[in-house]
Amino acid sequence: MNKLKVVFTFLLVIGYAITYAQSPMDPGFKMLEGGQFEKARDFFADYLKTDSLNQTALLCFGRGTGLAGNTKEAKEVFGKLQKRFPGNYEVDLNMAEAHMWSKDFKTALELYSDLVKRDSTSFAAVLGFANAYSENKEYDNALKYIEKALEIMPGNANAMVSRKYMRLGKASKFSYVGQFEEAISYFDLILDENPKDPDALINKAQALISIKKYEEANEVFETLKTVSGKEVDAYLGMSRIANLQKEPKEALKLIEEGMTFTDSSTVLKASLGKVNALAWNKKFDESFSLLNDLKTAYPNNLDVLAGFGRINIWSKGFAKGAGYFKDLLKDKPGSFDGNLGYADAHHAQGLDDVAFKYVRKTLEYYDEQRDALKFLEKLHVAHDPSISSHIYFSKDNGGNTSENYQVSATYDPSPRFRTSLTYYQRSAKSSVGEIANQKIAVSTISPGLSYKVNGKLKVSGEIGFLNTSQYERVLGMLQADLNVGKFQQFQLKYNQEMQTFTSELIDRNLKLDNITLNYNLSLPSKIGAYSQMIHTQVSDGNVRNLWFASLYYDIKQSPVVKAGFNYSYFSFKKQLPAVYFSPDVFRGYELFVAAENVNEENAKWIYQAIFAGGLQQISTEKSQGIYRFDIKTGWKFSPRFMLMGYYMKSNSAASSVQGFTYNEWGVKTKWVIPFRKL
Repeated sequence: MNKLKVVFTFLLVIGYAITYAQSPMDPGFKMLEGGQFEKARDFFADYLKTDSLNQTALLCFGRGTGLAGNTKEAKEVFGKLQKRFPGNYEVDLNMAEAHMWSKDFKTALELYSDLVKRDSTSFAAVLGFANAYSENKEYDNALKYIEKALEIMPGNANAMVSRKYMRLGKASKFSYVGQFEEAISYFDLILDENPKDPDALINKAQALISIKKYEEANEVFETLKTVSGKEVDAYLGMSRIANLQKEPKEALKLIEEGMTFTDSSTVLKASLGKVNALAWNKKFDESFSLLNDLKTAYPNNLDVLAGFGRINIWSKGFAKGAGYFKDLLKDKPGSFDGNLGYADAHHAQGLDDVAFKYVRKTLEYYDEQRDALKFLEKLHVAHDPSISSHIYFSKDNGGNTSENYQVSATYDPSPRFRTSLTYYQRSAKSSVGEIANQKIAVSTISPGLSYKVNGKLKVSGEIGFLNTSQYERVLGMLQADLNVGKFQQFQLKYNQEMQTFTSELIDRNLKLDNITLNYNLSLPSKIGAYSQMIHTQVSDGNVRNLWFASLYYDIKQSPVVKAGFNYSYFSFKKQLPAVYFSPDVFRGYELFVAAENVNEENAKWIYQAIFAGGLQQISTEKSQGIYRFDIKTGWKFSPRFMLMGYYMKSNSAASSVQGFTYNEWGVKTKWVIPFRKL
């Protein structure tokens, strides 16, 4: 708001020039009016050698000194004048303004308040009072007194400029806390007076983007394109909108058009816009290449450094991105991009203890900043205590049915450490077999914990206390999740489970010991692969080996749409078809398509769906056609509470322990409790 400080700086000087027209001090007045403050200071210093007590010369010397940057000396000059001329209005006006120069806005406000009480018709005092309110961010009072100043001197250009910046300040305050419609009303007041005011146009467009009125924002940017020197800002804004509308190619095209309007003052920000647009199109190599060129041209530029951090995060180089933001913070500890970027890089690695620290540090510098507050709430949603429930029912065409009830709770003592407790109850019944039509229940209580060791490794464990009317079991689980490089994840897991799919299996007390290795590869080219290998020892002496492989392509990333091919293989050492589905060889081949929007930030109606079809071959039998589908849909009432219902069906033999066509339907809920602040 420096412009608010100086728009009225020369009013007194103009008065001096009129009063002392054609005086020996005239060259000094012109220097002050022209912004040549050091020259004016030296001019009046020389003048005072011959006329040391001249009040006007002393005032002008003080003004030149203060405006040249030495505000302490300027205050001393005005202080001496106040002792010589106690209560002199002109001297007191200059002292008030000197406090504005030194950014002591609270003192300036007090001094102007006294001046306005002494003379409410003084334009300079009322204007200064308004500007002092503005610098103290008390925009309502600032706008009140700027209107009074304009009543005293209608149409004054300095006051009109001040009012514009006060309106911008008031609008900025509204935007800061997410009240964008109110902010837009103030931008419109500015545009009513000047339809092509670039500051109002840019800020109005940004506010419209924040409330997702993209077409209206584009219209504002179209107007901005007609303002000389602001074409690049217009194209940057339109490029951002195209990306928000899931049109990254159009975003890149727009910024390349904008590059044709660049000059030495805009080429850097336009180039950084192109860096972002290339990354939006997953052209990370080109994005980094352009950043390297910018680093050569602007070796110590902090915006370029932030660009390296940002693109590394977008390309999954989280640790490297954090390093760039750390370097940025060394040079500028209060950097918004640096603090929030450093938090984001650690959140992406699961290191939310650091993420919490730096989001809060961001808020120390930028109190109530909307993006930082949203990030902080997102972290709390991830770590506040939660309660989840899952109620579902199943049946297959072999006469097996079940009722299932599960409730889970989590509590995080720290952002890296999670504890959990799950209660699960299953009642199963079969219409055939030795215990036909008898409902057999099994319940399990499972406390667990997990710990994020570092950005690459997470370890988890769980103990299950299982109980039926015939027996009790203690079951264990250990798991390690490892990220390797940018695009690969491994999961190694050992777990024990009881075979509880049917009432007969519950009665047989069959325990499975599984060793599982999962592998996931997700490339920027949108091609991904997933593989799972399971080796199982069954307590009856049987052995199962399973391999599942999936190759897929991300058709769309937001919301997610993917399609691909799955291959399934498993075999049992011993075939026990009378007890459970245990072929010597099973092979399945299927094509699938999947879509979901559960992780979309602003989605209210949420869904997950998968459809697949193909062939299966059991042992040496002929191939059979198979299908499966799983449809979930529900409502996200808030980021803290969601409810989903679902139905799934499959005729694949792999979907049921008995190899029958399987159906399942149920309801899931999750509630994150705003219990405490980590």
